[in-house]
Amino acid sequence: MNIKLELLKDHITYFINSRLDDFDIDANEIADSVAISILTEIQKVIKDSENTDFDVVEAIVTLFEAQGIDCGGRHDF
Repeated sequence: MNIKLELLKDHITYFINSRLDDFDIDANEIADSVAISILTEIQKVIKDSENTDFDVVEAIVTLFEAQGIDCGGRHDF
């Protein structure tokens, strides 16, 4: 653990959270739009008959990772 980095992360988190009190955010709208976007991309990958099953899984994992969604270590090679 890097203490300076952890302190910096805490400070940034506090700073952002303190500014969000006056900021109106519709978290559901944001999450829904991101989820629909990801699902649309997954659908394109699955429909592409040029992809092997491995290619499909790889592309889906890559889409998740691009959004910061952890897929665990099972597909990490």
